[in-house]
Amino acid sequence: MGYRKLVAKLREEVEKRFVGNREAIKGVTLGLLSERSTILIRGPRGRGKSTLMLLFLKGIFGDDYVVISGASEVKRGEVVARLHLPSLEKEGVERVVWSAFVKAKGKGIDEVNRLNPYTAANIYHMLQFGEVWAYGKRYLTRDFVLIANENPGDPTTFTHPPPFYDRFDVSVYLRSLSLSEKFELQKLLEKTSPVDDMPQVLSFEDLKEAREEVAEVELDVEIMGTINVLVRDLQACVRGRDYSPIKPPALCEGCHFVRGVCSAIKEGPSERATVVLTNLAKAKAWLEGKVDVSDIYELALLVLPHRMELVREGLPLAELREILRREEEINRERESRGQWFLLDKLLKGFKADVYRLAREIAMEDLVFAEELIKLEGKWVKEGAIKPEETLGFEIL
Repeated sequence: MGYRKLVAKLREEVEKRFVGNREAIKGVTLGLLSERSTILIRGPRGRGKSTLMLLFLKGIFGDDYVVISGASEVKRGEVVARLHLPSLEKEGVERVVWSAFVKAKGKGIDEVNRLNPYTAANIYHMLQFGEVWAYGKRYLTRDFVLIANENPGDPTTFTHPPPFYDRFDVSVYLRSLSLSEKFELQKLLEKTSPVDDMPQVLSFEDLKEAREEVAEVELDVEIMGTINVLVRDLQACVRGRDYSPIKPPALCEGCHFVRGVCSAIKEGPSERATVVLTNLAKAKAWLEGKVDVSDIYELALLVLPHRMELVREGLPLAELREILRREEEINRERESRGQWFLLDKLLKGFKADVYRLAREIAMEDLVFAEELIKLEGKWVKEGAIKPEETLGFEIL
C-alpha cells in the first residue's frame, strides 16, 4: 500500500472511533505530514481531546509512545533526564539517563495548560531546537510526533508565553456533539473501547517517507503568493505595533488605515505561520490531489489562532473567520485592480503615470503602500520625485 493510502487509512480508522469533529481530524492528519510535527488539540473538558490524541499516537506507534500529564507533579527526570546516582556515588561520574519522553518518537502531553513553567520551558526548548540539555549534556531528539491537548479555560491553568504556543505547528478546536452524534457515540461505546480497539495503521518510518514525498510537492505561484500576502497583511502596521507598548485599538486612533484588518489585531503571527501554512498546503495537495486559493483561508484556521492576539477576545475563532473573509475580499479586489502588475512595472523603473495610479491604490492598501514606500526611497535619491511628494510623507 502506498504512503498516501496509509495516511488516508489512518484518518479513516480514527474517524471510525471518534464521533464528530471531522475537520479537526483532517487538520491533525495534515499536521502530521511535516518533520518534527507538533499538534495542539484544544477544547473544554469532556470533548475527547485525550481520546483523539491517543487514537493518532496508537495509529502510528502502536503501544510504543510516551504520554506525560500536566495534571500530575511531573519531575525533571520524567520530562528530560536524571543523573545515574550509583555511577556518581561509586565512580564520581555524572552519567545522564535520558527520559523515555525525550527518547520516544511518539510523544503526548495531556493537559499542557497545567504544566508548571519550569517543565514547559524544557519542552519549549525541545520544540524550538530539536534537542534537550541536562547536567551539561545534550541529546538530539531529531524527528518525532508530539500531540498535546489543553483546556485553556481550566481554572488551574498556567499562563504560558506566546512563543511556547508558536512552536506548535497546528491547533484544532473540538466542539460539543450534536444530539444525533451523542446517540452515535453511545452506540460506539457499547460495542468497543475506541482507544483499545485502534490498530497501528502505519509505522513511523512510513510516516517519514510520506513526509519526504510531501516536501517535494511544488506549489503554484498563486498559492505561494496568497500565503505570503495573507501573513503579511496580518503582521503589517505603519505605526510599529510589534515594538510599541501601546496596542490596537488605542494605537490605531487617527491612523490612515484604521479600517483595515490590521486594526483588529493586537499581535500578528510570526514567520512560522508562513512556513507551516506552506507545509499544510503541500500536505493537502499530496493527500487530496489538489489545493486552491480558497483552501489557504481554511488551512489558516489551523495555523493562526494560537499565534495571534486579537482586539476582540470574546470569540477569537469567529473573529478570525471574519478577518479571513475580509482578506479574501481584499485579495479579489487586488486582483481586479491588477495592482501587483503595476508594482512589477514600477520595480523595473519609475513611471509617473503608473506611480500616480499605484499611489491611489496604496492609500487603501497597507501592504501595497509598504512596498511602494520602499521604492519611493530609491526614487527620491535618484531625483525622480521630491520627499514631500511621496506617499510615505503623507501617511507616516
